[in-house]
Amino acid sequence: MGAWVTLVMVTAAIALLPLLVDVAPPPGTVTVSEARFSLAGDAAETTIALPHRWVPETPYDLGTGRYRLRFHLDAAPDEPLFVLIPAARHNIRAEVNGQRTMSALDTTWSIPNSGYSFLALIPDGAVHEGNNEIVLWQTREVGWLPARLSSVSVGPAAAVMPIYQLSNLLIDQVRAMTFALHIMLTIGVATVWTARRHDPVFRWLALMAITSLAVVFTQSPAMPFGALEQMQSTLAMAGVGLMALGLAMAVAGQSSPRLLLPATVGVPVVLLGLGLAAVLEYTVLALLSAAVGLLTYAVSSVILLRAFARSRSVDAAILAAACALTAWFGLHDLLVVTGLLDDPFLLTFYARTLVLLVIMVILMGRLARSLNSLDAANDTLRQQLAAREAKLVLLHEKERAHANEVVREHERQRLMQDLHDGMSGHLVSIIALAEQEGTGSQAIEGAARAALDDLRLVVHSLDLGDGDLRVALAAFRERLEPQLRRLGIELSWSTEKLPEVTGITPRNALAVLRILQEAVTNAVKHGPARRIGVEGTRIEGGAAVIHVVNDGHEPAAIGRGSGMGNMKRRARDLGAHIHFSATAGESRLSLIFPAHLLV
Repeated sequence: MGAWVTLVMVTAAIALLPLLVDVAPPPGTVTVSEARFSLAGDAAETTIALPHRWVPETPYDLGTGRYRLRFHLDAAPDEPLFVLIPAARHNIRAEVNGQRTMSALDTTWSIPNSGYSFLALIPDGAVHEGNNEIVLWQTREVGWLPARLSSVSVGPAAAVMPIYQLSNLLIDQVRAMTFALHIMLTIGVATVWTARRHDPVFRWLALMAITSLAVVFTQSPAMPFGALEQMQSTLAMAGVGLMALGLAMAVAGQSSPRLLLPATVGVPVVLLGLGLAAVLEYTVLALLSAAVGLLTYAVSSVILLRAFARSRSVDAAILAAACALTAWFGLHDLLVVTGLLDDPFLLTFYARTLVLLVIMVILMGRLARSLNSLDAANDTLRQQLAAREAKLVLLHEKERAHANEVVREHERQRLMQDLHDGMSGHLVSIIALAEQEGTGSQAIEGAARAALDDLRLVVHSLDLGDGDLRVALAAFRERLEPQLRRLGIELSWSTEKLPEVTGITPRNALAVLRILQEAVTNAVKHGPARRIGVEGTRIEGGAAVIHVVNDGHEPAAIGRGSGMGNMKRRARDLGAHIHFSATAGESRLSLIFPAHLLV
């Protein structure tokens, strides 16, 4: 609410700017309100009252008018004096008692044709006690604008400067700020339009800003255009008014007629063609163009007010106010140009300041609303994402708990199976040996030791992890070597060339050790072996292989018993395979597995 109140106050301030220009004679000065006037080349002078305006007989006669003014000083001045004309139109040159004054330098933004305040320094010694004379030459640069001159004041800087500085601020500096704002806004709107060509609001804004900026350039005193060319450029104001109508309809959410966009170019072109063909004078065409522009601005304000009443659109309300003020300022200037209204200043450029400000506010408002919508959408997405993440975390925890339970159950089953496969046979052997008469304690002890070794093998595998295959093989060797030594069997061991194997889990490690244990057991039982060798190495492709070799003289037939079947089953579970070969002097079992075991 505070932002909109501020906007309303700024809008009202801009609308009141013309009223702030003080044209009353300043206190502390000598004011002249009567003069003798004549046109250049005419010796006859007439007495006129100030303010005064004049128009030559023909519109394009860029003539010069001369004013003779007299003022009286009771004493010679002891400080510099100035000539101040609070409100004048067209260029002025001043002389005091035959000496030319030094007028204030015009800025790039000074447009005397639209009305300005004239200030000139009187040379030292040019004025004296008693009667003095001021001669003013006023030259019309645009033939279709009446010349005007307010009362003339003579006084010191302390008396004339406040009025001149205020006038300079409200006329020249406001015009400069408006021009800078116009350029920046045109660049900004054109940039947005290139990214949002589907949006009719930005399309009309861009066309309006670019066209009006071109008109301002052509009417600038810095441009090398004469009065006729400047008048021709005013024909584009009809097109700008039609663009304002399109903008109003777009802001109101209405579809513009198909012919509206071509008309923004067609109407000024038709008017220009009528002027070039001498069908109508350019003064008439300029008035027609201005009338079209005023009418379209008035219609635009009505459309926007209806849209505000219907939807309470703030954009429509502030743009309606700007269009209404533009129509009023334009009507004011039209009456001044035609001589129906006597006013020293043209107000159209104040309307341009207001329209540009309103357009900027609309753009910033749309940007703010877009950002707010984006923030709201982001907040909604963040909330939904947080809810989904919380749900996923809960599902993940449940899934992880379930997976852990499944793993534990699989490990229980594996452990039970391993204990059953290993321990049950040993226990049965111990019971059978104990029940046989005459069985020695050594036999029972051997069976019990085998059961204990098997149990240790299972328990040790529980602590193994990825990369621990060498550790498992080293522990297996420590248990195996004493057993074979008691049986009188020599063990040779070489696993230095065995490559790194990943995917080691307790299950996989136990499967490898079971296969090696079964291979050694077979060598002892079916050899009978006197020497057993275990060798690990790398083969082509990066795979690993462990050979178990014995020197048994009578190799067991392949497929006899269940040992070989168990070894092949365990190897398949690892992603490996078993190769067995036997000759008259040697039996060899090879366990070949990849560098990464199946998990």
